[in-house]
Amino acid sequence: MTCSLDFTVTVTQGAGMIRPGTPLAGRAHFTTTGQSYPAGGGARVHIVQGEMRIGPDITGEVWAVITTAGNPVADLLAVHARHVTGMTVAGLAYRGPMTLNLYGHPGHLPAPTIPTDPAQWAAMDLRRSFALHAYGYDRLAGAVTALSVACDPAAMIDSAPESAYRAAQ
Repeated sequence: MTCSLDFTVTVTQGAGMIRPGTPLAGRAHFTTTGQSYPAGGGARVHIVQGEMRIGPDITGEVWAVITTAGNPVADLLAVHARHVTGMTVAGLAYRGPMTLNLYGHPGHLPAPTIPTDPAQWAAMDLRRSFALHAYGYDRLAGAVTALSVACDPAAMIDSAPESAYRAAQ
């Protein structure tokens, strides 16, 4: 499956010349690899390949989408990027992680899978946040104020180990 997200972040915690109240345009795209594994608290980690970009210069490699469903507190769709480049403030390079977190009411997602229906993404509106960390000390953060998502469930990377090797004749 391949998904593209366009979003706007209104900065709540600025850094450098990016001040609170500043809107930043963001975009992410990823393709699932077919690999996922359970994580704590009912979460599931889906390994993906892609890129996230915010503002004109900040980019990172999208490597995972984390989902929870049926949790008594909130459902979650979280897009995680690493190896972030493009932002340095006062000599401190912001290198990640960079995350886009969408929370929905408990039970909104029927399963801890990545939804293909844009309506399911749109309904994840209990809380929407973005953060870019710099060594855990400072961060650029904000509220996701606009979001559009398009997913193609037919597109998928063939990542099964056996696909890389021909069967013995």
